Amino acid sequence: MNLKMPGILLGKCKLLVLLLLAAASGLSAYSQAWSTFLDSSRAIDWTGAGFTVPNYTTNCPVQPALTANSSGAASTNTKAIQSALASCDAAHNVVNIPAGTYYVAGITFGSQGNQILRGAGASSTDLIMTAEAGCGGLQAGVCLINGSTVYNGSPAVQPGGSQACSWSGGYSQKSTSITLSSCGGTPPLNQLIVLDQANDQSDTGGIYICDTNIKNCGYEGSDGGNNDGRFISGLTHSQQQVAYVTGVKNNGNGTFTVTISPGVYFSNVRSSQSPGAWWMNNVSQDGLENLTVDGSKLADYNISLDSCYQCWVKGVRSLNAARGHVLIWEGANDVVRDNYFYGAQSHASDSYAVEIEWGSSGMLIENNIFQQTTFPVMFGQGSGSVIGYNLAINDVYTASASFVFGGDASHNAGSEMNLWEGNVMPTIIADDAWGSSDQSTIYRNLLSGWQAGKSDLTVPLLLRSWVRAYNFIGNILGHSGYHNQYETYATAAQSGIGSAEENTSIYSIGWGNTGAMCGTPSCDPTTYRSLMRWGNWDVVNNATQWNSSEASPGAISYVNSNFTPSYFSSLAHTLPASLYYSSKPSWWPSGKIWPPVGPDLSSGNLGICNGGTFAGAEATSAGQCTGGNLGSAWANHATSIPAQDCYLAVMHGSADGSGNVLNFDASQCYTTSSGSGMSPAPATGLGATVVQQ
Repeated sequence: MNLKMPGILLGKCKLLVLLLLAAASGLSAYSQAWSTFLDSSRAIDWTGAGFTVPNYTTNCPVQPALTANSSGAASTNTKAIQSALASCDAAHNVVNIPAGTYYVAGITFGSQGNQILRGAGASSTDLIMTAEAGCGGLQAGVCLINGSTVYNGSPAVQPGGSQACSWSGGYSQKSTSITLSSCGGTPPLNQLIVLDQANDQSDTGGIYICDTNIKNCGYEGSDGGNNDGRFISGLTHSQQQVAYVTGVKNNGNGTFTVTISPGVYFSNVRSSQSPGAWWMNNVSQDGLENLTVDGSKLADYNISLDSCYQCWVKGVRSLNAARGHVLIWEGANDVVRDNYFYGAQSHASDSYAVEIEWGSSGMLIENNIFQQTTFPVMFGQGSGSVIGYNLAINDVYTASASFVFGGDASHNAGSEMNLWEGNVMPTIIADDAWGSSDQSTIYRNLLSGWQAGKSDLTVPLLLRSWVRAYNFIGNILGHSGYHNQYETYATAAQSGIGSAEENTSIYSIGWGNTGAMCGTPSCDPTTYRSLMRWGNWDVVNNATQWNSSEASPGAISYVNSNFTPSYFSSLAHTLPASLYYSSKPSWWPSGKIWPPVGPDLSSGNLGICNGGTFAGAEATSAGQCTGGNLGSAWANHATSIPAQDCYLAVMHGSADGSGNVLNFDASQCYTTSSGSGMSPAPATGLGATVVQQ
């Protein structure tokens, strides 16, 4: 991959230091776009997130004959769709749902993979779900799942089980060759495998993965109320990575050498935490496209991707979900893009649009519109994923009308090495409700921390206790006239600075529980001192902070020092356009500014409505500011992203996100979209074979 790197002002000595660091980590000097400002222990290669969504065109032998506009036909319609899906094979992939409104009593994809359920357009084909499919115990209106899946509590994946091994070697970050031993069965080739290790029982002083089984770790219960991983000998194994097995070699002594893609994400794997591996029975390349899923009558999820590898949801309008619109569970390299998610049934604390759970890795959540959801994207537990170029507008939380939520980068234990890039959202938070997380990057987002009528959690970037070694780079932050304090942060377990002004601060770092307090959990000063910040513009300073001391946190356990203040003091104030694209992606509209957000942009079109019905809301033209006018904002460092243009200019949504559900057709908004723009997925047909005993 050819990456265009930023200009760098380096003396010979500093360049030599970079070369030596790169050689020590096994990387070329400029192998990653972030390598000039992030140590390799703080980031991964995100170019492999997601995959190129295929454009299947060959119909499956059976196509469903459906009855439109009849609630009494739900069961018959379900059977017709199921029969059509069952007729698909590797060469016949598409089940078409024609334009119309159809009542359907739940849909479960078959286990053969390579199937698409495709409508005539999200505003033309409407599925009203009257019941849910079982989906391996996770109820959903539409379920993409293997028929014989297992989960992390299944006997087969416990130590000694037929689908489990000990992970006894190959612990280094980025390692693609690992050693497995004490296996109850032969590790699978060309299948997914889950790598995990036991949570910490005490604070390491650095990367600290704990859950509510550990006193003082979370506040949402105790005794494993939300075990997000295998539960073995009283310990949760929350730290999980789902990888693809490209090679298996039997070493003849009860061990196997297994080649994985991608390499190990984590920097803290060690034998004391009983690392292990287990595998589910996954399905590959199933997709849902170009239709509406109405979940108003459901009790759980509209759509579920369960143990899916390279599955996708694209061009879908999802309405009025109960717990969530899309659940991704034990998956890898799935894609959720070009969709419109509207509303929720309860708008409670467990109302999610896209929920990522139980070890899912390498997801790409890109170019979606979230209107009147509660949490647009929520990481229960997932790693190595990219959340890119999404619009979240008018988040609603009925339990307290004053609270505003945005993206949740961490809710349970073990969410790590994720990238949030180019999003337009009120906030991104990483909480300490069920446990801790670390080492994720927030890059080139517009986070206003503002929503009309809201006054709580209006903090653009917020990290709670035990959330360590995060990176904040190139973001545009705050709302002029509302935010008046740069930061509030914990300085000790029971104290901090600036807590009274948390809601009007740009950053809140290291406080415990749900507010700027030190209770359970206690406050965490390591969250602040391990944070890396560089090139962020904020409304309080009205300037970009190229602060060398903020950019150079010292080492903590399992994370290296991030260069030195003197290095950053001479580093050019330039940033890569993206950390997961090497150039402007093919789906980006021609003539549209790239990148859309950042301190290096000075001609952005995104402003704020002055006066009128939508005062304070973001807009791109005065006509969107009913009764008001459009004023410049954020020093012109932000332009609208394609999802925002679709919402405002094509769907004609209100600038503040109020109003009823809108018509949506991805083909009308994203005419230049290729469906992915991502680099090819890891190879799935490599020539390694299993050598039997």
